[in-house]
Amino acid sequence: MKKIYVLISFILIFLFGYLFYEHYVNNTEHENYVVYYIPHQDDEVITFGVSIYSDIKEGKSVQIVLLTDGSASKVREKLGLTIDEFVNARNREMELALTALGVDLGNLHRQNFKDGELTVKQVENVIKEFAKKFPNAEHKTFSYYDPHHDHSNAGQALRNMLEAGIIKNASFYIGPNFMPPDHIEVFMDNYEETFYPFILAASRSYNILDESKGFYGIGWKSVPQYFEFLEENPRSIYHK
Repeated sequence: MKKIYVLISFILIFLFGYLFYEHYVNNTEHENYVVYYIPHQDDEVITFGVSIYSDIKEGKSVQIVLLTDGSASKVREKLGLTIDEFVNARNREMELALTALGVDLGNLHRQNFKDGELTVKQVENVIKEFAKKFPNAEHKTFSYYDPHHDHSNAGQALRNMLEAGIIKNASFYIGPNFMPPDHIEVFMDNYEETFYPFILAASRSYNILDESKGFYGIGWKSVPQYFEFLEENPRSIYHK
């Protein structure tokens, strides 16, 4: 009889330990992950650069989801590139910039939706996929107040997923292209002077002219004023 009690006690202890472990794993796995939904190559530096570098410095696993192919920029025609050549060149710039910020390129996920035609539904489906993959992650994208179609649709999709309970933690970032409404509370990611060389390196990744290697300085040719603003005033601001 004593052996039976010992066996039962052992089984109960084992089951308790297993259930505790399962609960712990399910509630802590991926809690140090951050998923950024980036509509176009260069957005990750101009608007999210400080945030990304700050997250990297804090030891978080940063996942970058590039939503569109970035093919709609008018710079393409000026350079005389095919769509494939242009997209590949923009991707090279982005990869160099992300490397400067310390992002593992294995964490870059390209969706290749059509630039300028991004829909809320497309982004919602992507968010559901990454919410399932990283169940306790933070999720960041543009503000739904942003006047740019692709930006605001990404923000609206994230807002919808937050309200539906698909995700629990969302931040909506404000780019330099518009002023946020007065009624929303704005927050700013941590920035230190030691960040600057890395932000600058990421910014200048979009201003390399070496056509023999497929670099055309597309980012700076497209929106030089935004890169200049970033270099003069490095910041990433957002609302909840």
